[in-house]
Amino acid sequence: MTSVHGRYDNRIFFKECSSLAQNNWDVHLIVADGKGDEKINGVSIWDVGKGKGRFERFFKTTSAVYEKALEIDAEVYHFHDPELIPKGLKLKKRNKKVIYDIHEVYRLQIKIRPWINPLLKNMVAYFFGKYEDYAVKKFDGLLVPQMGMIGHFDHMNQNTKYVANSMMIDDEFDLEEKDYSNKICFHPGSLSKPRGVLNMVRAFKHLDEEKLVLVGPFVTESLFEKAKNTEGWERIDYKGKLPFQEVKEFHKKASIGLILFEDVAQCYFAYTVKLFEFMYFGEPVLMPNFGDWVEFNKTYNCGINVNTDDPLEVAEKIKYLNENPDIKKKLGANGRKAVLEELNWNVDEKRLLNFYKALFTIDN
Repeated sequence: MTSVHGRYDNRIFFKECSSLAQNNWDVHLIVADGKGDEKINGVSIWDVGKGKGRFERFFKTTSAVYEKALEIDAEVYHFHDPELIPKGLKLKKRNKKVIYDIHEVYRLQIKIRPWINPLLKNMVAYFFGKYEDYAVKKFDGLLVPQMGMIGHFDHMNQNTKYVANSMMIDDEFDLEEKDYSNKICFHPGSLSKPRGVLNMVRAFKHLDEEKLVLVGPFVTESLFEKAKNTEGWERIDYKGKLPFQEVKEFHKKASIGLILFEDVAQCYFAYTVKLFEFMYFGEPVLMPNFGDWVEFNKTYNCGINVNTDDPLEVAEKIKYLNENPDIKKKLGANGRKAVLEELNWNVDEKRLLNFYKALFTIDN
């Protein structure tokens, strides 16, 4: 069940729903994107229609999702959006099994949401946190995509399990074909200040030969204008939003991946899709020197930790890697090996299936 995400969401549809369907579960996905009903990958998709704005989505759309859920009359309900928490509680009152898939630590993320009044953010975060703490105790299980999130929730619900947004190994890519002598840096994804877009641009003020390929939408037009007016933008090759097949081609060409998150909200979590993609395509990663990122890099030795707020240090590390292509290749190979052996969906699929199996084992 989702009132926010698109029907082909990577985690929801391609990973969780498709894996369950391939393992003999009768899977129904309720969405609200206005694109109609369909059945694909063995998954029945039901569309309740797209809301016209955030207010309508919070109230009308969530109610439509709930009504469709009752109509389907499933044994297990698995929802993905915090605004569906009240509907999850209503399903529990009907003695249904309910799973809450918590994509983010929302009480932290609320504080950096650009659409919430700055004067209200702390209060909204506080009261949402209290409500979520109450609700998670009622559900049959919680899924989280970050190892660091387990500690936020397992003391309130012991059936809290980690299922990462790991890589689906479905692409033919030969690491020997990567050219580590090039000086192309890469960053795909939603572009925001907390996610370090200005940190990246400022670093390139101190670089002469290197270039950064940026792919993805800016969260606001004002941030886009600010980035374009920041020293360093002249070395940025901005491509806008592209389909993932084209993003893959930039991954294959680039010899360095950049993740320069600010130390805010939940940016200290390291287990991100972006990181796994860089590793799979053999790109050594410049990553934060705070939070989980430090221990992650100690474990997998796939990049360099940097002070993301220091553009000169970031630039120096980029130069260092470009002056030492053998080191780039070694770090890239370490990352790819980790993804092929451990940090991939084949591993996390087993975690998901075991989690579902245990829901019914508990009853017996």
